Amino acid sequence: MKLLNKGYVWRQTAAAVLSLTLVLPAALPADAATLVIGGSPAERAKEVLEKLESQHVSAPQAQKLSDAAIQAMIESLGDPYTQYFTPEQLTEFENSVANRYVGIGVRVSQQPDGVYIAQVFDGPAQQAGIQTGDVIVKVGDQSVVGAPLSEATSRIMGEPGTEVTLQLIRDGVTIEKTVKRQQIQVPVVTGQRYDGGVVYIRVTSFSSDADEQVSVMLDFFKSQGEIKSLIVDLRDNPGGLLDTAKEMARLFVKEGTLIHTKNRNGLDEPVTFSGGTTQSFPVFMMVNGSSASASEVLTGALQDYKAATAIGTKTYGKGSVQNVIPLDHGGALKVTVEEYLTPNQRKVNAVGLEPDIAVEGGATPELLTALRTAGVGSISLELKRINLSVNGHPVEDSFRILRENGLTYVPARVLAAVLGAKVEWNAAASSVQLLSADGSVVYTPEGAGGKLRDGTMYISLAQAAEAFKTLKWSDDGQILKLGR
Repeated sequence: MKLLNKGYVWRQTAAAVLSLTLVLPAALPADAATLVIGGSPAERAKEVLEKLESQHVSAPQAQKLSDAAIQAMIESLGDPYTQYFTPEQLTEFENSVANRYVGIGVRVSQQPDGVYIAQVFDGPAQQAGIQTGDVIVKVGDQSVVGAPLSEATSRIMGEPGTEVTLQLIRDGVTIEKTVKRQQIQVPVVTGQRYDGGVVYIRVTSFSSDADEQVSVMLDFFKSQGEIKSLIVDLRDNPGGLLDTAKEMARLFVKEGTLIHTKNRNGLDEPVTFSGGTTQSFPVFMMVNGSSASASEVLTGALQDYKAATAIGTKTYGKGSVQNVIPLDHGGALKVTVEEYLTPNQRKVNAVGLEPDIAVEGGATPELLTALRTAGVGSISLELKRINLSVNGHPVEDSFRILRENGLTYVPARVLAAVLGAKVEWNAAASSVQLLSADGSVVYTPEGAGGKLRDGTMYISLAQAAEAFKTLKWSDDGQILKLGR
């Protein structure tokens, strides 16, 4: 099985040696000077392991020594993608590729008042009556208010079949739910149709059946009516199976080379495909700095064949292929076997792919730019905490707002994306300025109309609405609505 996935890297750091004292026998063996290294490398390694196990003062365990030796061999390669998996780690890796985990079936976010439930999947949490918008304040008898998100989620997750009791706040009322943990399959492919015949499909992993799911979803949307354009969102997709990327390419290109490869001998053994099809509508691929491996394989191929336009930011730059090799005594090695190039011989490894349309400002401007480019004419947002909907459709993207002194501020690039405007820097005013698409309106926030926070310029909606008469917004302190 060939994998293209950033995966996991386990690192081991040796402690610094501050001083060293050697106590040696009065005399070395008479023939010590004539000793030479003999035997195979495997025999030497085995002998050292056995001597350390039987003679070292710490009485080390053979398992611990062999794990350390394996790790040292892998680290000597200087390749973060070649890894040794114990049987447990191999299962964890396979689950990550398939988007499986043991838990209760929620997507959460850390908030000042607890752990906010941003999404509920099919599974035990939904069956227990937990809802999007609930805030977890206790897991068992332990408060999670102010706790790191990793600590809170580790308490929620656990062994399948065990139960966890959650104390939640819903609309100011405290409730308690007991949920049985089980293996959760997070959807790998999701989608929705926007006005104007624009279809949006998000792929979060190149699992073994992701291509089939995309094909089925495309057929479904075609059955609902004509598709005018398609957005395939590969942002934050770390990769997966090479075969899946190849099968997905066949949905958009009839035949050709998926990638060129360079093995240890420098030979190119291209990965080719045939029997594909084309689509009658324009295709847009969304990518960002966490789109890696198989995401880059597919995006690079569709760019080279002029079958899609890439929107977003430069991709991760993981241009190598790994094989997962089972070991006779359990576990596996994930070994880098090839570097790959795009069909037009573009380098990907440590370089990444540049989008055709670059977007700055984060996830929400990326999504809104893609929707506008694909043909969605009017944009409206509704934001409750981190839960954002665009034109009535829930999305995973979000953005921060400021509420200060009775004013509501949003990031300048989010506002510009809603308005279809451009953002430029006004050196004279030491501030950003917004230009309408036709150049008829140039707006620079004045006084309290703009605030710079953590490197992001936020603009007062009240002041911006005076310049852009088509801007409509409301904010009751809980829900922000924004559109034109």
